Amino acid sequence: MPGRVLKASAGLQLAAVNPYVCPSCLFGRTAWNLSRTGHADGTRHLSAQPLASRSEKTVFLRQKGGQWLHKTFRPHGRRSAANVSLASATAINAPSTVPEEYRALHQRLSLLQEEATSYVDLARLKLACRSLESRKPAIRVALLGLGVNGALAARKLARVLLSDALGDEEAWEREVIDTAKDGRSLLLRYGSSEDVVEHGPIVQTVHIPSPFLRRHSLEILVTTLNADGRAVDQVSETEIEAAILVPPLTTPTSAGGRVGFVRYPVHKALVVAEGMTGAVDYGRLPRFLEKSALIHSALSLPLPSSHSQQTGEQTRTFNVVDIDLATHALDLFRTSKANGAQFSKEWQMSRMPSLTEWLGGARQSEYSGMHPDVRTLLDSVLVNASSAVEQSESAVTSAALLASIPESKRRGLDKTISDWSADAHRDLQLNLNTALSSYTWRRTAWWRLFWRIDDVSVSAGDVLRLAWLTEAEQNLAFLSGRIVEAGIAGAAELKAAGSVTETQRELPPSSSSPPTSGEVVETQAQTWEPKRAQVMTPADLLSTPTLVSQIEQQGNAMMLFDPPWPQTIYLSRQQILNTLVPALHRRAQVLLLSTLSTIGGTSALGAWILVAFTDMYAAGAVASLGLVWSLRRLQKLWGRERDGFTDVIREDGRKVLGELENVLRSIVQDGGKVEVRSEDKQSWTSARKAIASVRDELAKIE
Repeated sequence: MPGRVLKASAGLQLAAVNPYVCPSCLFGRTAWNLSRTGHADGTRHLSAQPLASRSEKTVFLRQKGGQWLHKTFRPHGRRSAANVSLASATAINAPSTVPEEYRALHQRLSLLQEEATSYVDLARLKLACRSLESRKPAIRVALLGLGVNGALAARKLARVLLSDALGDEEAWEREVIDTAKDGRSLLLRYGSSEDVVEHGPIVQTVHIPSPFLRRHSLEILVTTLNADGRAVDQVSETEIEAAILVPPLTTPTSAGGRVGFVRYPVHKALVVAEGMTGAVDYGRLPRFLEKSALIHSALSLPLPSSHSQQTGEQTRTFNVVDIDLATHALDLFRTSKANGAQFSKEWQMSRMPSLTEWLGGARQSEYSGMHPDVRTLLDSVLVNASSAVEQSESAVTSAALLASIPESKRRGLDKTISDWSADAHRDLQLNLNTALSSYTWRRTAWWRLFWRIDDVSVSAGDVLRLAWLTEAEQNLAFLSGRIVEAGIAGAAELKAAGSVTETQRELPPSSSSPPTSGEVVETQAQTWEPKRAQVMTPADLLSTPTLVSQIEQQGNAMMLFDPPWPQTIYLSRQQILNTLVPALHRRAQVLLLSTLSTIGGTSALGAWILVAFTDMYAAGAVASLGLVWSLRRLQKLWGRERDGFTDVIREDGRKVLGELENVLRSIVQDGGKVEVRSEDKQSWTSARKAIASVRDELAKIE
């Protein structure tokens, strides 16, 4: 969230400027303060407790027998107490009863804390919840001193605003100014001047009888703000706003000199600067601070005297005040009440009324229902939470896009796939036609079957191995390397994508009428079934029965061939070699045997006619007819078988290329993308729902 990110920023340290407090000195001072709280019976305070009320306090005493007793007594005079709890009406952990009209909103805020922990400022959210536990909550305002003289200027401003002009100067006024050198923050609450001054390692709490605090139910936190102008541009406006509204207070954590930070949320903050140095430091802050309803600024500069006339430019600088002039007016009025007119004029000239109006806010008589400052705090928390959700979603989505492969590279690979597909189809057409017109394929002519029938399987295998998508397979290896180089997919993904071959190619069973090439292609398309390649382990390769079984299941394919690219072409070629080629050879043998049987039968019939009828012409005619008819039948049927085989391997080549092209395009389009985690999406959805429920419930309250 913004507040947390700001603490980690090395450039802008929006922290309270506090000197190092020696733990030994702190312990000695604490012991001295404790020693002052002794009583006549010789007992001393061993632990200081929070104030039970403004007029009495309960302490624990231990007698000589070691028994613990407690005693309630009234404080005598003004004294100090160390390590007193800082619990107040606005303490975020203090238990309280939530009014009925705010109970539903309080529950929604608790749900928001659970559902949007990573996106909401927990300190401000708990302060808002604490403010809902009373119909008249105490409003905590921070005076943040900026620059070298900012700390003293903030204390002088607090003294001027909270002092009673009708009374004499009180001790707390001097204490507020005198304690500025110790570097600790100061918390001003309404109370009796005789209440205990709480000196803690984090903040010094002073109770003052200020009518201004009582009338507006305010608490004033006076601390410092250190802004490094060199790093303002490196921090977002949300982070700066969160750091100002939740000022970190330094506290010593060990005797080694280390200090820690305690986040102290406030309802609104006033940035105070003094002099030209303060004006320069104030100019480094973002300009949006002047427009915020929760953050205001006061630049202490000498203003024209009462007899001078302000220019238009000076009138427009509404954030410029004159603390010294207001102090002079206060001292002048306390000196003599007859100086009331001069006091009023100088007070107006110092522009203190505008600050008191902003600090006090709306009076209870001016509104009904929720306090305007509490509503403004809730609106700010919800707006910042929504902004944090949007920023988180945008950052994660942008990171996912940056980690993904750029679209330009995908388009380039897609064009490469198109070029490869065109070259592969050209290779299938030209090289296969060349192979089918070569001497190798001509050895399967019908008249060669009588003495070279074994050349059928050899010639068909040579055609497939040398001319069926060989160049396409080589180019596929190069294309796969391009895809792996781009980071879209790995070798394992490419091999898995190409493990599904085309069809289990089987010639249709022989029938009385041989099928045509179109029927063969249609049959292959109807009997298509995917076949996944099986990867054998080294143990399977060393086991002869297992190896034989695997090879038989794969159609006697070469199992040791495992290239890092899709094996679709290779597996399809092996399937054709082990299914269609043997079927073609078997068909040639059947036709040759049928031809020889016909020739032999007709020759025997002619010989019988010659013997029986001594008719040489009739016997020769029968034998010649059988020979011619059987040879013609062999020529016709075998030519049809050869044409069917070439049509099947052409069509299978087109199918393989089409399927492989689709697979590669799918890999290029979908591969290499970093998806946003479902847990992050669920977190954003839950946070938005919780924020919306709080907004709806807040809208119901006047």
